Amino acid sequence: MNRSRKFGALLVVALSATVPSTGSAGADGGLVCGQTITASTTLTSDLGPCSDNGLVIGADGITLNLGRWRIYGTASTGDGAGVLLHGRQGVTVRNGTVSDFDGGVVILGGSGNTVSTITARDNLGGVFGLAGPTTALYGDGILVQGSSSNVIQDNLAVNNGPFSGIGVIRGDGDHPADPPADSQFNVIRGNRVLNNVGCRKGGSPFCDNDGIRIEPNVTDTQIINNQVAGNGLDGISLFGGTTRNLVSGNSVAGNGFRGAVPGDGIRVFGFGNVVEGNGSYQNAASGVSVARRAPTAGSFPAANPNGRGNVLRSNNAGGNGINDLWDSNRTPDCDANVWTANHGPVAVPACTLN
Repeated sequence: MNRSRKFGALLVVALSATVPSTGSAGADGGLVCGQTITASTTLTSDLGPCSDNGLVIGADGITLNLGRWRIYGTASTGDGAGVLLHGRQGVTVRNGTVSDFDGGVVILGGSGNTVSTITARDNLGGVFGLAGPTTALYGDGILVQGSSSNVIQDNLAVNNGPFSGIGVIRGDGDHPADPPADSQFNVIRGNRVLNNVGCRKGGSPFCDNDGIRIEPNVTDTQIINNQVAGNGLDGISLFGGTTRNLVSGNSVAGNGFRGAVPGDGIRVFGFGNVVEGNGSYQNAASGVSVARRAPTAGSFPAANPNGRGNVLRSNNAGGNGINDLWDSNRTPDCDANVWTANHGPVAVPACTLN
């Protein structure tokens, strides 16, 4: 991977107040890597290479404007997050590039933050045991962890991994910085999530990237009007236990050719979600699917709610590698999933066209 660097002066102008530092600033008064900012700030040059976080947001209600510049990490694992919001509320991060960290823009806890017009690229998580001083592995371009009511809008996520271009999670072993906490009422809108196929750094080249990844027990997320293409596993994936999420108006194409298994355009493992008005074309496996179980596996216990009670309507799918519309519940009624007004030449079973 070509990791060319710019080593210009690191000059930053604080818009509203003096910015305290966790490290020592240069003679020009500019920011340093790992610094905590507590006032609205605009970058006036690139910042990096940073080995342990880029910038840390240390106050609520402020704006970090990258000014179309770049914050960048290193070629090694353990360099943390490019921009870290830990327990923050009402913060805006916008207008620039975050690259070459374990995670790009990372929201841990807090609520009501906005990430917009950011390019998050080449942010690759570390391998277990090699996480470095951050104690977090990450592996996402933009990550919302244990945080609610955030807006992730009009960003570009490219070649992040090994987990997602944009991810929403409660917290897990790969993202252990905080205890698990609810992630709900987040909005992912108008983003371009492209070619997220990056592999884990520092060990086995694990690559299992979804474009937009909604992990177990995340609820009430809106995934609206995104372009999701060329990602390694699924384009948009709703994991088990996800419910009351909306996937609407997305363009999803060419995903699933570089994961552990062939991936789908839109895959729903959860229950009680709505998938409507999406276009899903030329993905490796299925265009739109409900995957309560693998096609060759036995059914889950009868009480398991996953893969049931979803509403899938007015989606268009075509040219996908296995099925355009697919429901693993091969009962006459797709096991209480409601498929309405969908279009796809290859639909299995027939209830996906009902």
